[in-house]
Amino acid sequence: MTPNSKKRYDCGEIEDLYQQYIDNELTDEQKKLFEEHLEYCLPCDKKISFELKLKEYIQSKAANIPVSETPKFDIIKIINRPS
Repeated sequence: MTPNSKKRYDCGEIEDLYQQYIDNELTDEQKKLFEEHLEYCLPCDKKISFELKLKEYIQSKAANIPVSETPKFDIIKIINRPS
């Protein structure tokens, strides 16, 4: 890479990093490069948008629900709970 060239993430790197992005665990530089990729890549942008909405939905459904020793069944109950 030349000094004037700019690093860009490709779709494979986005795939590798998306969970860290969703969980807000990327460094500032990683987040910047990640979001720059989403600006020009519609398939990656759609995937990340879906994942963020899914996380928000699950968090809203899980609010105020105690966690038991059987989290798999808790998740199923949360998803099936009426809105």
